[in-house]
Amino acid sequence: MGGPAVVHWVETSERAGEEELARAARRAFAAAGLGSRVRGLTAIKSHFGERGGNGFVPPRVIREVVGLVRAAGGTPFLTDTTTLYAGRRTNALDYGALVLEHGFTPEAVGAPFLCADGLVGANETEVPIEGVHHRSVALAADALRASSAVIVSHATGHLAAGFGATIKNIGMGMASRRGKLRQHSRLRPEVDPDRCIGCEDCLPNCATGAIGPDARRAGRTPVMAIDAERCTGCGECLASCRQDAIRFDWKVGSRRLQEAMAEYALGWVRRMAGRFGCLTFVVHVTKNCDCMGRREAPLCPDVGVLAGTDPVAIDQAVCDLLRERNGRTLEAMSFPKLDGSAQLAHGERIGLGTRRYELARVD
Repeated sequence: MGGPAVVHWVETSERAGEEELARAARRAFAAAGLGSRVRGLTAIKSHFGERGGNGFVPPRVIREVVGLVRAAGGTPFLTDTTTLYAGRRTNALDYGALVLEHGFTPEAVGAPFLCADGLVGANETEVPIEGVHHRSVALAADALRASSAVIVSHATGHLAAGFGATIKNIGMGMASRRGKLRQHSRLRPEVDPDRCIGCEDCLPNCATGAIGPDARRAGRTPVMAIDAERCTGCGECLASCRQDAIRFDWKVGSRRLQEAMAEYALGWVRRMAGRFGCLTFVVHVTKNCDCMGRREAPLCPDVGVLAGTDPVAIDQAVCDLLRERNGRTLEAMSFPKLDGSAQLAHGERIGLGTRRYELARVD
């Protein structure tokens, strides 16, 4: 077994502005030596926000990363993949328009946007791995065609995984639509008929039309039901229900999802070995991930920017720093029924990275 990974940390002031975050990104990038990993066509993988949200890493910071990639000799482009859930990111055209609306124009950030899994999420490559749940993973083809990559992540809570940061950004964010479906395959919600009031707020948030009135309750108060055959397990219904009427078997579903994310991340990391680096922003940490199309207040004080080349070590540092600052884990602050450490433990077990790290503070 190798030694601990090195995670570089640039602390930022509370609610730092975009200029300070851009400077922190530059210092973290340099301290971690990420420029040495840049070559040729370089993907800058981030989450560019859902309509109505405000938590994504802002354009000014992405512009800084674009400049750092160019200075290191790379040709940068922004990238992400389409989603399973209903919204502005279900296809490349709508997502591309949303990217521009959020200020990530080529003029503003210095690089174009490319959806790595194609028009409707079907541009994919099967990559063999030695996983527990998967023997191959369906990844966005153009995420593998890049010569190098910088993974720009935003740490948040997550309704199905407890928390999401670097591993989720790679594992879910580099998967094709088929890959996302496979990762969610064991996560199935059910409606609690005693809590459902039949408001139908969940209906427009279901991308597959799996939700509808429960026909078995004819003549009684109408409640919703979920067709397990059509459900992808994306969790959007859970986020939209204000009555807490959507139930998951978190002990099984969440752990399995987290382990699948780690295995998908492994497939991409193995193919890009030595040619990627990570910048993870532990600022404006919200209960929900940036996929939620609404503005959210932060759960806790900011930590800063982490940089390195080991996604497991970086995410372990995210968890440790937040726990040290707040006296409880990110999951406890966001979704206390969940234990987000499954992705870390499984990532270490399959060789994605190590949970042992040295924290190098950048002064």
